[in-house]
Parts: sequence; structure tokens; C-alpha cells
Amino acid sequence: MEAEDLSKAEDRTEGPGSKNEDRPADVQPDVPLGGQSPGPTALWDMLERQFLEYEQLTHRSPDERQKSLLSLLPLFLKAWEHSVGIICFPSLQRLAEDVSDQLAQELQKALAGKPAEKARVAARQLLWWKGDVDQDGYLLLKSVYVLTGTDSETLGRIAESGLPALLLRCLYLFFAFPLEKDELFESDVQVQRMFVQMLLNICSESQALEGLLSGSDLQALLIATTCLREHSCCFWKEPTFCVLRAISKAQNLDIIQYLQATDCVRLSLQNLSRLADTLPAPEVSEAMNLILGFVKDSYPVSAALFLEFENAEGYPLLLKVLLQYDGLLQSEVDPHLEELLRLVVWLTTCGKSELKVFDSVTYPQLEGFKFYQEASGVTVKNLQAFQVLQNVFHKSSDSVLCTQVLSAIRTMWAWNARNFFLLEWTLQPVSQFVELVPLKPAPVQVHFFRLLEALVFELRYVPHEILRKVQHLIKESPEPSCTLVALQSILNIAGGDPLFSDIFRDSGLLGMLLAQLRRQAKIMRKSGNKESTSGVQDLERELTCVMLKTVVTLLIGSVRNAAVLKDHGMVPFIKIFLDHECYREASLSILEQLSVINAEEYMSIIVGALCSSTQGELQLKLDLLKVTSFATFALACV
Repeated sequence: MEAEDLSKAEDRTEGPGSKNEDRPADVQPDVPLGGQSPGPTALWDMLERQFLEYEQLTHRSPDERQKSLLSLLPLFLKAWEHSVGIICFPSLQRLAEDVSDQLAQELQKALAGKPAEKARVAARQLLWWKGDVDQDGYLLLKSVYVLTGTDSETLGRIAESGLPALLLRCLYLFFAFPLEKDELFESDVQVQRMFVQMLLNICSESQALEGLLSGSDLQALLIATTCLREHSCCFWKEPTFCVLRAISKAQNLDIIQYLQATDCVRLSLQNLSRLADTLPAPEVSEAMNLILGFVKDSYPVSAALFLEFENAEGYPLLLKVLLQYDGLLQSEVDPHLEELLRLVVWLTTCGKSELKVFDSVTYPQLEGFKFYQEASGVTVKNLQAFQVLQNVFHKSSDSVLCTQVLSAIRTMWAWNARNFFLLEWTLQPVSQFVELVPLKPAPVQVHFFRLLEALVFELRYVPHEILRKVQHLIKESPEPSCTLVALQSILNIAGGDPLFSDIFRDSGLLGMLLAQLRRQAKIMRKSGNKESTSGVQDLERELTCVMLKTVVTLLIGSVRNAAVLKDHGMVPFIKIFLDHECYREASLSILEQLSVINAEEYMSIIVGALCSSTQGELQLKLDLLKVTSFATFALACV
């Protein structure tokens, strides 16, 4: 059985009430009642009688008491199984005390005075089921596993034995010191499942949780996840992270003070900083997520670990780890990357003082726009954390990484629309990104302009300066594909509200599009209206189509924009586009808008084009006839 085929620790761990333990047959006690097996009540009654007899052995030697206690455990486990995990035993706490004390003593004897590698072997020999009668350690382990799943009082009794710290030490040994050529069996999975669930149960009770803080075992385990990654045991990696995440979720002031006193965050970050260049990106980010998880979970109680993270150069390390994903050519987002980005986004909300937002909005704005001054929703307070995201976008060319950053920004806008203004008027992320977009992969370009459209349509805000930069990109970009995506976004925005007819005229966008269309029409006239079918020409044809559609959108309902078209002398050039079927619909729509200011001229253009068309241009004739009726009507109305 390979370690990679094992389920995650969370899936492996079942509650102690589970009936299907798949335990080895040797664990099942042989109760000599003869014939039919007794029911659950009879088993518990029998256990209670035998336990009371065991308690009377106060003058016996420790070995005799131990032997007597161990003889009770098969009966205890059988009664528990037959009761479907429901324990009906009056002396439960006393049993828990003795069993946990016994297991703690056995573990201490196994680990005492041994170097780590030998201690790891000794712990495994004690706890693992070996398929023979010598299985006392396994019996104790399974019994404690059952007892930790009962109630908080029982957990408290177990914690008094010092067992939690010993279990954590064993987990450290199992994770940090893998056995060479250690073959895995089904019993390994069963023992691991019980072992991990015991620790998870301990994390659920405050007194038992405090037992994990005695000594340096928690510090050693946490730091091991950041410095021994390439040497650690794959079989125990997920269980280790599972337990550490449970400790993190159960944060209280004692844990925070322990981690602070032992320098866990600083030492872990130092280790990751040294190893970040040599380990795979998912490995590093997984360990980073664990450390940041402790910072995040502790923050509502105390900002101590957050400050330690900042003082330990946490932000440069975050940037370094994220940029490791640059160029990995992922088809899907790595879950560790997703989690790390979520934690960075959370870090942007940390801080005491609110950032100031000043009402310096440029008008006109869309109807319904409101400058958000009220403190509703989560606001960004930590610009250092946001700069990590911003720098990732600046430095990365990875499609997945860059689109994730853009999604993170949109998430912050969803929290509170005021976050757009907080960020744009301090760090200008979106404004700066416009200049970088032509250098990014096509999916990033599409995602960015969707973000721009969301800004307009969801926040009801017109970002005049950003739109001017987009307009400059359309005019100057050496990448036609990016120009096309930008222009398609402008077309969507222009069609969203009549206000943009005025905005894009006053900004010079309409005049710029007319100039580019005039240039393209001249090229077409020189070439005899013959276009190449190459890929470049296909892209240019599509770009010309979008330009024509954008002009149509800006002309509809705007006499002033129709006058601009006429003042630019565009009528002869628009007529050139009529000869091409892909441009015809938009060209006719442009000419149609001229009827608003001069219906006679429009009629003469249509009729003239109809008369000059040849017999081979049947489709052109049909298209012109469709609009002739409208032209006649418009002329009659003059």
C-alpha cells in the first residue's frame, strides 16, 4: 500500500462511536459465558464488577495491577462495540485515569534516554498491532482512543496523566524521522487513524489542549513542518498538518503566549525563507499556510503573532513564495495557492487605523452612484499586504497567478465598495495594471477588462483616469489582440449607459476611432477592397468590426456625435466598408444615424450605393433595399 494512496487524515479519522473499526481479531476478548454472547447491558455490568475487583488490588505490586487492568480492556472494547459507541459505565473517569496513566508510563519508558530515531522505533513497536498476543500497547492505545471521544470530564482526567504531550512527541517522531523502507499495512492506517483522532479530541477540550503546551514538543513539530519537508514521512504529513490546524483553530491566550515565547513564527519563517528556492511551490505554500493559519486564528484574541509575522519579514517571503508559481504552466489552480491567496487577502484587513478616503471623485458619474463614506463591510487597512498582491501582478507572467490576483481585488470590492477608493487613491493598482495588461497572457487580459466592467456596472462608478489609459492603450498598443479585448470592453461599457456617448466623445475616443477607421478605409481602397485571409488580417478585420460597432453605439441617440462623424468627413470612408459583408451592418447603421441630421443626404447615399452596385453584388443590393424603406420614411418626415 503506497502512502500517496492513503486518504487525507480528516477523511481517515472516524469518531470513536464508529462500529466498523476493522480491528485485528486478537483484540476481541473471549468472554467465557458459554453459548450465546451477552448483550451490551450484561457486558457493562460484568465490566463494572471486574473493575471494582481491580480497584481492590491496592496492596498488589504495580506489575500485578497493570496485568489486571490490561485484562479488563478487551471486555471494555467489546462492550463499547456492542453498544454502538454508547458507554454505560459508572466508573468511566476512574478507568480513564488508570488507562491513560498506564499508557503514559509505557510511552515514557519507551522514549526515555533514546536518540530520536531509536525513540521513533520504540514508540512504533509499543503502539502498533503486531498480530500476536504481545499487544498491550495497542490495547492501551485503542482504549484511550475510545475514552477521548466521550466527554470533557473524561478528557480532563486523561490530560492530568501528561499523555497529550507524549502523544504530540510521538507525532513529531513519526513525522520528522521516517523509517527506511517502512512498508505500510492496513493496520498502520488503523493505528494512525486512532492516534490522530485522539489528538483531535484532545484539541476540543481546553484543559486537555493545555497539556500539549508542556515542554517543547509543539514548537518542534511546528518548526519541523518548515525545515524538514524533504526528509519528513509522507505517510504522516497529512495527519501532522491536520493536528496542527486543529490546535490553531482552538486558539486561546495560552497557545499564543507559548508560540510567542518559543519564537515559533519567526523561526518557521526563517526556515521557509532558506528553503523557498529549493522546494516545489506547493510544498512551500502548504507550510506557509500553516504558519499564517496560526496568525489568522490567533488574531481575534491577540495581535502578537501578527506583529511577529510582520517583524520577521513575512511580506517579502509571501511575495517570494507566490512568485514561485510563476511559469509553472498550471491548467488548474493549486489548492495551496488558493489558500495562500485567501490568507493574503485576509491580511489586508489587519490593522488598527482606518485608511482615509477623500471625496475627490471626477464627474459626471452614473445615476445611482454613491460615494461610500459609511463604514459598512470589511475595509482594507493593511497596504503592505495588498502590495504583495500588487507586486505579484507586476512581476508575474503566469496566467493562473495573475487572474487569481485580479479575483482577489474583486473580492475586496465585494466586501465594501469603498475599498476600491481606498486602494486606487493610495496604490493605484488598477490604473497601473492597464499599462501592464498588454504584456500578460490573453486570459489575464480578458479577466482584467471584466474587472473594469464590474467597476462600472457593479459599483456604478466611471473611472475617468483609468478609461483614458485604456483609450491610450487602444491607440498605441503594439499587441492587436490586447487592443481588441480592450475595445470590446469599451464597447460593452459604452452600451451600458447613454452617458458614455458624451464621455467618450469628450475624451477623444470617438475622434480616435474615426481616424483609425479612415486609415483602414484608405488601405482597403488602395488594395482594391481585397483582403488577405491570413491570421493577422483576420485579427485586423475583427478589430475593424468592433471599432465600427463602437462608433454605432456612440452615435445612437446622440445628434452631437453624428455631427462629429460628419465634421470628420467620414461619409465617403464609411461607404467603402459597405462593400464588405462583415462590415456592412455596422456601416449601414452608422449612415442611418446621419438621417437624424440630414435625411436627404442619407437617402442619396443609399440610393447611390444601390445604383452603383453590380449584378454580382446581389447581397449588397438586398441589404441596401432593407434600409431604403426607412430612408424613405425619414425623408417624408422632413
